[in-house]
Amino acid sequence: MNKKYKYWLLSLLMILIVLPALAQAGTLLWMLILQSLHLGGAVISALIAAATCILPVGYLWGRYMHLPDRFWPRYTPILIAIFYILLFWIMVMFISDGDFTHEAFVWMGIGTIPFVVSTFLAFFGGKMWIVLCVPLVTYTLFMVAFVSGAAGAGKSLGDYKAYRNSFGLFCALLLVVGYQGYHRENILIAEESEKTIHDYFALEDYRPFIDNNLLTPVTKPTLKIDKAWPRLDGATAAWPVYASAAQAIYQGLDADSANKYLKSSRTAEAWQRLIDGKVDLIFVAQPSAEQKKDAADKNLKLKQIPFSREAFVFVASQDNPVSNLSVEQIRNIYSGKINNWREVGGRDERIIPFQRPVNSGSQTVMLSKVMQGLEMRRPMQSEQVSGMGGLVRRVANYQNVTNALGYSFRYYASQMDKKEGLRLLSVDGVAPTLENIRNGSYPFTVDAYMVTIDPPSARTQALIDWFLGPQGQKLVEDVGYVPPKATKEQLSARGKSK
Repeated sequence: MNKKYKYWLLSLLMILIVLPALAQAGTLLWMLILQSLHLGGAVISALIAAATCILPVGYLWGRYMHLPDRFWPRYTPILIAIFYILLFWIMVMFISDGDFTHEAFVWMGIGTIPFVVSTFLAFFGGKMWIVLCVPLVTYTLFMVAFVSGAAGAGKSLGDYKAYRNSFGLFCALLLVVGYQGYHRENILIAEESEKTIHDYFALEDYRPFIDNNLLTPVTKPTLKIDKAWPRLDGATAAWPVYASAAQAIYQGLDADSANKYLKSSRTAEAWQRLIDGKVDLIFVAQPSAEQKKDAADKNLKLKQIPFSREAFVFVASQDNPVSNLSVEQIRNIYSGKINNWREVGGRDERIIPFQRPVNSGSQTVMLSKVMQGLEMRRPMQSEQVSGMGGLVRRVANYQNVTNALGYSFRYYASQMDKKEGLRLLSVDGVAPTLENIRNGSYPFTVDAYMVTIDPPSARTQALIDWFLGPQGQKLVEDVGYVPPKATKEQLSARGKSK
């Protein structure tokens, strides 16, 4: 066989079979050893340790292999492998915008099939950088040892320009990889349980028809429903209102049978269940454009009736000296024009502006009431390893750190999820107090709605009328919301079909 072709064949066998096998076998062996010794960082330590076994192989290859006497014929196979890995990773990161849950990383795994074991560890351990690091470190160390071995055997080449060009391209591609990694990490945040403030709470504490629940009692309800009970759903923050009403009005149900008629599946899910005909009445914030479109696509008429007033509030840590933001400052922060607390009178710290998921009640209000057409910056996100392996990526929950900023509804932030160290900010100098919500001076005062498909059933309409009457509005106030200033007749008129 021609020496040139023999060298290329042996090089391909080395690159595609021998080196991947050595690197991955070494990784697994060292992982077992390190884990048996209960040492932390076993995966990274194992990768480093396994990679070192490549060095003697590369040195022996360079020293004893019959090598071509020119740079490119000698080193092209291993350089192709190195640049292939780097370029493939860069392309995948560009396509996915750094989202490790994107399907492009499946193609990266297929494209690096010789490293199937390390790819498996990466996908199911949530350590996607392994997909790049194992083959890149393997081939790079082999190249370094290869050059060293050839030099030790007196086979070094004087083509310094080729060395310099190859090294320059390698460094340039590494810089691109580094920039992509920085860009990715800049929108990711690690969630810590002790600092996380979720937008949900223990529904079991507010479960109707059980002893010692936290629901608000209604004395001698003027409405009673003993059959064909309207099915209710809604936002988490509204659950204490409509669950309290159902406990007083729904006759003949107990804690178990009530589950069929009372849900709190959160705003986006509640809207979808209403549109799908699975519930009769929901208690939510205003619909998003997408939710309106979904209803229109099914030729459904929505009937929206405001039953309370609420403040859309901005929250920060009590350790943050900023206690007030203007509307313009809030818009500039969430559009990306302001990035440091120093620009709004605070410390010299980067602002971490948390958002909420698309179609959630708070995100819908943020877009329509606050941003009013301004494009929002990309949301902070979080990645966790799922129970079945692999990564799940989502909008990050609010972390109560000194440089964080978030938003929610006042009732939820101040009543249901009381967290020490959390501050509700004033907006344009006006605090989100009950009085300022009542008189409308707080800038981001919004209505909370009862929504049904028009026309509603007789019992659903009776429940809506009860909420708009004196007893229903007293319940709204007793729970901690602010009743609308409008009269029942005005509220009914505003509840016209939409």
